[in-house]
Amino acid sequence: MIEKVTPPLPRRVGPQSLRRLKYRRFLPIFWDLSKSSHNQGLNTARIALIVAASVTAAGARDVHSNFSVSVTVRPVANIEFQSAPTGVEISAADLRRGYIDILQPTQFTVRSNSPNGFALEVLTVAPMLSSMVVEGLDSDQALGKDGGTIVQRWQKPQAVNLSLKFRFALAPGLAAGNYPWPVRLAVRPLD
Repeated sequence: MIEKVTPPLPRRVGPQSLRRLKYRRFLPIFWDLSKSSHNQGLNTARIALIVAASVTAAGARDVHSNFSVSVTVRPVANIEFQSAPTGVEISAADLRRGYIDILQPTQFTVRSNSPNGFALEVLTVAPMLSSMVVEGLDSDQALGKDGGTIVQRWQKPQAVNLSLKFRFALAPGLAAGNYPWPVRLAVRPLD
């Protein structure tokens, strides 16, 4: 009896040591590339993939860069009023005396990030004054009929609560009656 011997089919997995890989059947790059294949382009792609992965892994390195940031904070100041008179009632006695003391204080808070302090602008908005005196700061401040600027210095940024009282010297020719508040306050930081 003649026995027909059939040669074993070629294996698609590489050397014995690669068979121990857990996912060897999913790693086609380990297939034996020396065997003939119907698609030579696939073998070339596998080789290119292996070479590219090797070059990438060999060329990988840490990249560090340094840069500096500079910020300039401009000084600002703002004013927040708590209470202020809305008008002035001038009587005949005030006109004879030539001035009026405003009993209700103007209360407000000045906040500034300036380390040098702030400038309080006192501006006259009605032509009923010939001059004024502002009380409630370090010392009484005498200003002309147009108002003026009062500088308050400090050593660090802060907030300060102020309560100012006014004495208005009345302009000649003014009649008794109710008038709108003649002063506007504004603040700016000192540079």
